Amino acid sequence: MSGDLHVDRDSGVPVGTQLVWRLRARIECGELRPGDQLPSLRDVAAAAGVNVNTVRAAYARLEAAGIVTTAQGRGTFVTPQPVEEESGRRRALRNEIARLEATLAALPLRPPSAPDATRAAGAGPRLLSVDELAAVRDLLAERVSELQATRAEIVERLAAGALDSAQAASVQRPAPRRSSSSLAGARVHWTGA
Repeated sequence: MSGDLHVDRDSGVPVGTQLVWRLRARIECGELRPGDQLPSLRDVAAAAGVNVNTVRAAYARLEAAGIVTTAQGRGTFVTPQPVEEESGRRRALRNEIARLEATLAALPLRPPSAPDATRAAGAGPRLLSVDELAAVRDLLAERVSELQATRAEIVERLAAGALDSAQAASVQRPAPRRSSSSLAGARVHWTGA
């Protein structure tokens, strides 16, 4: 890792951002693997042709993103658990939630949406954790199953002649489920991954 860290001062992209991109590319392509130590601040500064403080700021940005960790007196290391695994899991959960939401929206028995307690309390939106996304997915999957079972029962009873259309219209809809206290009022906000 040497001259290929050089930054272009005329590109219009801040040199610190270019450095973060180059270091991140080294990690993502496998040149630097989980557990590997990054070069010293001085070595990177010399290779990139930038000030040591620029490198320090770039390392801090990578650490804030969870890509590297710094051990006082030992150096900066690529995190043992690659960020891509969690990003992939988040992406899979978001796709599954979107699919379940689309299925739920297409069902004729759609529950009224719950009030947004988070906004009512004046709190801004927050990114749900992977566990919270999984809980949302599970709640949606359960609700879709309940609604599909109710619909199948109505269709079966209609087919058997047990209900006329007026009776079918009056069949009780399943009661809307209340969200758990840990997800009450939470909103799912998609971010790029």
